[in-house]
Amino acid sequence: MILFRTVNPAAQSPLLARSGSGRSRLFMVAATILMIASVLATGTAQAQYQQCINYRVVTRWGRVEVDTRPVGNDYIGAIAWAMFITNLTDVPGRYDYQILVNGKPMYTNTVYKDDNLHITIPRYQQGHFVYEPGDEIQVIASHPAGKNLYVTPINRCAVPHPAG
Repeated sequence: MILFRTVNPAAQSPLLARSGSGRSRLFMVAATILMIASVLATGTAQAQYQQCINYRVVTRWGRVEVDTRPVGNDYIGAIAWAMFITNLTDVPGRYDYQILVNGKPMYTNTVYKDDNLHITIPRYQQGHFVYEPGDEIQVIASHPAGKNLYVTPINRCAVPHPAG
C-alpha cells in the first residue's frame, strides 16, 4: 500500500496550476483532506496507537519520526517530531504544519528552513500540561518543492504512560 506519493500540482488540476496561489490552494486541499480523515478516524472511542517512542513511518520520499524526550522529572517532557526528505535538493523551503492532540488542532505554523522539518512539542506550556499520557499526537505537514508537494502520511501515536 502506498501511503504517499509526490505529485506535480500542474498535472493534477488546472485550478491548482497557478504558481503562487496554486501551492497555497494545494496545501489547503491537502490539509482539509487530512483533517477530515483525522476527525473521521478519531470517532467516539479513541483507538490505541503505537506509543510515541521511537515511532517511525517510512514513505517512498523519506520518513517521519516521533520520540519522547524527558525533561527534568517529567518522563514525557516533550515530543520530538521530524520529517526527513530523502531528496536533499527538495529539502530547503517552506513547511506548513499543524499539531493535533486527540484530533483537535493545538498549533499551526509556517516555517522556512534550509534543513528538514523538526519540531519539539513541550508537554508543559503556559502554566499547564497540553497533553497527558494516552493522548493522541499527530502532526500534519506539507512542503512544496519545485514540482513536488510532500505531505506527511498519517502519523498518530500515543503519549506513553509511566513505566511500572
